Amino acid sequence: MDQLTAGLPENIKDARDRGELGLARGLIDRALRSRRPAAAAARLRLERERLERLRASCPYGRKAALRILRGRLKGFRDRELDGWIKAGVVSPRNIDGRERFEESFASNAVFRLPSLRNRLKKGAAPADAGLERVLERAERLARGAAPASYRVRARITLALKKEPGGAVRCWLPFPRVGDQVSSARLLAASQEKYALAAPGAPQRTIFFEGRARRFWAEFEYVISEWVTRPGKGGRVPPGAAGCLREEPPHIVFTPRVRGLAAEITGKERDPYLKARRIYDWLTRNFTYNFTPPYCLFDNISEEALTSLRGDCGFQALAFITLCRAAGVPARWQSGWAARPERGSPHDWALFYAGRWRPADLSFGNKMAAAGRERLRRFYFGSLDAGRMVANSGFGAGFRPAKKFWRSDPADNQLGEAETGSRNLYYGEFRTRIKIISFERMP
Repeated sequence: MDQLTAGLPENIKDARDRGELGLARGLIDRALRSRRPAAAAARLRLERERLERLRASCPYGRKAALRILRGRLKGFRDRELDGWIKAGVVSPRNIDGRERFEESFASNAVFRLPSLRNRLKKGAAPADAGLERVLERAERLARGAAPASYRVRARITLALKKEPGGAVRCWLPFPRVGDQVSSARLLAASQEKYALAAPGAPQRTIFFEGRARRFWAEFEYVISEWVTRPGKGGRVPPGAAGCLREEPPHIVFTPRVRGLAAEITGKERDPYLKARRIYDWLTRNFTYNFTPPYCLFDNISEEALTSLRGDCGFQALAFITLCRAAGVPARWQSGWAARPERGSPHDWALFYAGRWRPADLSFGNKMAAAGRERLRRFYFGSLDAGRMVANSGFGAGFRPAKKFWRSDPADNQLGEAETGSRNLYYGEFRTRIKIISFERMP
């Protein structure tokens, strides 16, 4: 991500932004044939990689898009798509002169037009009973129930779709000890030899290397419900001071960020109340939206605060950036939303006001949309135990380090893999997350 801080030649940027990816690729290749500073050359090579990922992120033409919408929505008529495009509900890209749609365009249309939920066909939006149980427990915590701890057993499996033709290096997420997680241990693994990162590593992984198509790890961890009461900030300890600074390219105090932070917080001086004002503003003004791969964005927080659309990570990073710009330490936390029966990638944030406290912006945003105000307030300063925490640093490195580009440069929730010659991308392997048991401790 450091390479994104270097600028691009204007002709390459313009070609990319117009969707002329073939032209942009040719301009990059020509530029790389001339002598350039190492940083500028690295930035060009990164942009060449991003062009291919941008192309892959838009897999559907119009015929395929219409077929998907007919399959998901009752009574869908083809002309509706053009109306949604004009209204900004669906935003196709022009890629080399062809209209292309992102992988999640249909789901995003439902997020942006809530009335479409009544037209979803059976099975298009399956019920999540495990999530509802987590929210019911959060309701009890919000009403004063005593926090509890849970012992969770889970397994993650990464399986390559094709023979790799050589040795594979694989990094799977593993529970990080710290904050709400008191312990974690490996129960079983696919290979006898592995490297387990330190318990408090910013992005904790278990690493395998070998001639295999399938890698897995089964582990157990203890996690506690995290409930804090309203409080006031005080002196920022040395350990939190680093969470006040900019971290280019995605945490930058642009004029927009500084202005918005000042507008939201006003004359408030207390860190806790500043953070609450930022949380309230974001959860009430954001629209949840699946996003393209994070590697395609030059500045995620700026994009999030410009569009006011985005997924859990966009919302968490917007909160972190606004908090830091307002003088409130804030940092990243992510892994899985891990409830009974299933787990899925999820991101949220922590902020410092007298102590570290959690804030789950996307849960709060969804509770606001559902009219569940008590739960919206709960997810500022408190957090359920339905998590597997693997990451505490946005864009932190692995140990051992990867040799090639990462599929996700932000964090590690689904695993990463590479051969001796290149990265293996998400489309080249499948990841399965299984929550084996989720037991409340006495």
